[in-house]
Amino acid sequence: MSFDKEVWKEQCRENARSLESEINRLHSDYSDPLGFWRQYDEFWAHARRISEMFKTLKPLFQEDRERLWAAYSTACEEIKQAQARERESRRADSREKRDLVMSKIREAYFQAKEAADSAEFAQADALLSEALAWMKNGWEGFNTITQLISPILSSGIMTREDREECWAEWKEAQTLLRLRRDEFYAAMRAARTGRWRDWLDQNEDLIETLRAEIDECEDLERSARTEEFAERIRDRIEAKTQKIAGLEERNEELERKIAQVES
Repeated sequence: MSFDKEVWKEQCRENARSLESEINRLHSDYSDPLGFWRQYDEFWAHARRISEMFKTLKPLFQEDRERLWAAYSTACEEIKQAQARERESRRADSREKRDLVMSKIREAYFQAKEAADSAEFAQADALLSEALAWMKNGWEGFNTITQLISPILSSGIMTREDREECWAEWKEAQTLLRLRRDEFYAAMRAARTGRWRDWLDQNEDLIETLRAEIDECEDLERSARTEEFAERIRDRIEAKTQKIAGLEERNEELERKIAQVES
């Protein structure tokens, strides 16, 4: 079969046009003119196909190969640089968001550490809940100024590393809050049961005193010279007996409360 040079040249030109068309698509199909969006996965998948075309698409004039390879390399380099800029921008966005979240977690941590009553523990809990909400993507939950300004400047999305760092700090603060609150309420229960035990002892002393007074009254009743005097003494005995019954009932209630707290 004879070699037709013109046919060969035309094939070279056709192959060059095919390659050039694909390279032009790399510039136009995967980003907008202003660079607001880019489809990186689709770009690199197409770039790999073009790379294979350079290996398999023959014949091709050497000067076309060099020119088109330079254009292809330039397109790939531009996308690499754009990706690098976006990665750095995302890292900066993430650091901004992380610093705000960490500040809120530290506020909750010290609130829990210094809390001295149930309202202050509740405030620490609320701060932790707020920090947890802040860890979500975006700027929802932040103050009005941050919600208005930050979305213009950044996405409010943290990297996995920054999110994990915040999560570790959050769990540490939550653990401190739980321990401090448990200690606080345990101390409250101990103080409460202490007061209840003091009341039990006071009531027992009073019951003992009343029983001694009843014994004296019974002696007076037995030695009474008139029925009228004996009746008054019996009324005193009944009143003291009712007081004893009331105190014993109160002590039973206190003992139940102490048992519930200590269980």
